[in-house]
Amino acid sequence: MKEPNASALTYVQMHAHSKFSINPLSGEGAFHPFIWPLERLVMKRAMLTPKQIAHLAMRAGIDIVAITDHNTVPELSEDLLEHVIPGEEWGNFRGHANIIGIHEPIAPEAGYFKRYTLKEPRTFFEAVRIAHGEGAFVTINHPFKSDCWMWGSESYENADAVEIWNGPWNEENDRALKAWQDLLIAGLHIRAMAGSDFHVKGLFRIDRNLIVFREKVKTTELIGKLDEGQYSLAWSRDSPTVFLSKELEYHIINYRSGLRLRIIHGDSAEEMINPEPEGKIENYKDAFVRMELWDGNLPTSFTNAVFL
Repeated sequence: MKEPNASALTYVQMHAHSKFSINPLSGEGAFHPFIWPLERLVMKRAMLTPKQIAHLAMRAGIDIVAITDHNTVPELSEDLLEHVIPGEEWGNFRGHANIIGIHEPIAPEAGYFKRYTLKEPRTFFEAVRIAHGEGAFVTINHPFKSDCWMWGSESYENADAVEIWNGPWNEENDRALKAWQDLLIAGLHIRAMAGSDFHVKGLFRIDRNLIVFREKVKTTELIGKLDEGQYSLAWSRDSPTVFLSKELEYHIINYRSGLRLRIIHGDSAEEMINPEPEGKIENYKDAFVRMELWDGNLPTSFTNAVFL
């Protein structure tokens, strides 16, 4: 595999919220229904516009940012479309899912407060059918957070990816990683996803929990590249990041000593301490191979699975 050139990489933030997430169908700032109007004002002042998010991302070296507002799709000016792709974080009480690459919102199954009724509420399965009909990419988000995923195991068969890395590494992310591994072992060709769940500058980092391509990708090409699954997850632009090709050649950028490279093949795993910056693995007969790069007890990067 040709060594990735840093200038040819594409860094993408796949999970960010603008102030348009403050709307009647979302729970942003919804600590109590009676003072919700005041809470919404506070949150709306604290959150950024899509343009401000785009500029923040570009200053941080992020090439593309997906703005996934709760149960709505932000209006984007023409000048932002080079760096911003529109989306929606769909759902509420039974979990959240990102729908990337749509221009009109798909209604959730219920609003956050009962007083807000919906003319055309959609189940997750209906939402996915509509989204895929429009060429969108669907990720089940943070399935083990407090607003955990409750649409059943069959729902993963309808999604394109599962978010295994949301914010700093914790027990919830670890459970999501194990759940993704179980899905792969069961034969499901589902991709991994990362996202910072950015809401407010200062409390969240737009340049954390990124996905990385080994080539330059335009916003108009992003959905197709996501479908191919040839991207890696990275903690940041500066963190060691491992890429794995279809030929099972790997390369680590931002390499440093002291790393652990885990090679997961089917339901087996092996580990390299202080791996070489690049190499090739061979003679695997399992259904899939993927890699994890760890620095101590914290991950720095994950590859998607290569199916054999």
